[in-house]
Order: sequence, then structure tokens, then C-alpha cells
Amino acid sequence: MDRDLRRISVRIVQGLIFIYAGFNILMLIYTIYNSMRDRKEFLSETFAFTTRLSFGNYVDLIVKDGYFRFVFNSLLILGGAILLAIILSSTVAYALGHYNFKGKKFWQTYFLVGLMFPIQLGIVPVFLLMKRLNLIDSYLSVILICGASISMSVFLLTNFFAHLPEEIYEAAILDGAGEFRTFVQIMFPLASPVVFSMSILTAVNIWNQFFVPLIFLQSDAKKTLPLLVMKYTRKLLMTIDSAFAVSILTIVPIIIIFTIFSRRILDGIAEGGVKG
Repeated sequence: MDRDLRRISVRIVQGLIFIYAGFNILMLIYTIYNSMRDRKEFLSETFAFTTRLSFGNYVDLIVKDGYFRFVFNSLLILGGAILLAIILSSTVAYALGHYNFKGKKFWQTYFLVGLMFPIQLGIVPVFLLMKRLNLIDSYLSVILICGASISMSVFLLTNFFAHLPEEIYEAAILDGAGEFRTFVQIMFPLASPVVFSMSILTAVNIWNQFFVPLIFLQSDAKKTLPLLVMKYTRKLLMTIDSAFAVSILTIVPIIIIFTIFSRRILDGIAEGGVKG
């Protein structure tokens, strides 16, 4: 009876997931379709079918609005923030997972609590700090803030390092490796599946980050893709065709990355969350 009930529950969950996935795929197709329609036609015949499709909205975004400049800004911030997040999260997690020291429980709780509080709650002191450091309207301010958001990465990596066999560490010490060399050449490569998964998930959050660039990047030359999207959603009825197009150009890279690396992402999260 319990097995039948479990099987039914699994089928229900799978059905709901397929429905949700199907809905999102339909919405993506609908957005792509409308991004190639004329604005007046969309507003007058929203759900009508037409064959008069063009890439004019995409051409305008690329040529007139300098789309690739926004892409460059997003990629620059993404690369710097991911590198910083990997260095911080892996070293912090290794210390919390491998060593025993006074205050360890406090720091583990500190990073767990960090999962519950968004950056918006502390934006005022962070802004004042960046102003004192003369980093307002600088890529570095966004890189530092986004790269320091490592609570989830620390949580999973700490669990991974805590469950690594002690024999691996002892063998490295016997071979003459110091602490730094042991971490860089042995421990970190072992954690690479978890690091890779968390890097992809962190990259998605940074790529879609709107609030932090809005506050700290004030000049148009340094703004990122989400801020370009905002430009066309302020007066949506006047620019809805371009809003559809820029939305597609923003989300498609993320969809491609998730499609290619979905299996590795799931495997890495499983390794970090279940066992080492």
C-alpha cells in the first residue's frame, strides 16, 4: 500500500513538473514570436497569428542601443564576481569543513543565516562603504558585492569537505605537501564538481542581478543587460516589441548554459548536499 501511494505521489509530482515546464516553454515561444512582430500589430491583435515577422527589433537593439556593450559589461562583472566567489567560498568552506577551531559553530550559523537575508536589507551601509572607498560607478563595487554572496556555496562545499576521508589529507602530509599545496592540488580538484555547479548557479544570479548594478553603476557606459531591459519596460506600451526582443537576448544564453550543463549541475549539488 505504501509503495503504491509513493508511486502515485511520484507520478503526480512528475506531472506537475511537466506541466510547469511545458507552460514555460510555451511562454518562451510566445515571447520569441512577439519579439518579431510590429508593436502596433501586437497591441491591436495581441493573440492573432501573422506571418509578417522580422528581426528589426533585434537589429535596432544591436545597432542603435549598443547591445554588445551591455553584454561586455555583464560578462566583465560576471567573470570577476565568479572568480572572487570561487576563491572565497572554497577557502572558507575548507576551513569550516576540515578544521576544528573555536567559534566554528558561530561561523557555520553565520553563513546559514546569510541565506535568509538579501542584499537589499544592508544596502545603505554597503553603499556608504563603497562611497568611502570611492567605488561608486565602478565595476569593482558590483564585483565585490556579488562575489561576496557565498552563503549557499559555503554551505554545500563545507558539507563536501567535511565528508572527505581523512586519509587523503594524511597521505598528502606524508608526501611533504603543506597546507596550501594540499588544498590547491588535492582538495580543491576533488571538490570541482560542486564548485562547477555552484559557479553556474551563482553565474545565473549575477547575470540576472538588477538591484546592485542599478544602485552602484550610474553611467550608461557601464550598465548591464538587466538595466537595458528596464529601459524598455518603463513605458511598456510604447516599447513592448523591443522589450520582448531584449528579454530573449538576455535569457537565451542562460537557457543554453543550463541545457548543456544541467546534468553536471545536478550531480555537483548532489555531491555537496549528500556526501563527499
